[in-house]
Amino acid sequence: MIGRSLNQRYGNIMRLSPEDAVARLEQLLALRAEDVVRVRAEDARAVACCVVDADEGAVRACRALGLAMKPGGTAVFGLLGTDAAKTFTTLPRHHRGWLETPCAPRETKVLLLAGGIALLSLVTESGKVRVSALA
Repeated sequence: MIGRSLNQRYGNIMRLSPEDAVARLEQLLALRAEDVVRVRAEDARAVACCVVDADEGAVRACRALGLAMKPGGTAVFGLLGTDAAKTFTTLPRHHRGWLETPCAPRETKVLLLAGGIALLSLVTESGKVRVSALA
């Protein structure tokens, strides 16, 4: 197990469609927006990791990060983008590079685990939040 990626240990975590990812994150933001914003406020290099209705893959990913997560649980925690890129090695190279790049002003990067995995960007403009999934 030591030296093996999450993919090698637990198999692929399926990718969420952009539409599903945006919808799931918007539902989470209705309840936990403050937690997501707090992660970004701590460090521009941080990514808000959002786990929604944790399935087996999300529970295992959290355990690999040293976090306790129950099946069906929901959580928001911060992770440096470089650490996220090293942990989720099955993501395409350009996605890992995006995680490693600090957030732009008024942006929060999100790694969503909700029955699959997705990368999203929250941008605040004129008091409104725009959510978009990384292609």
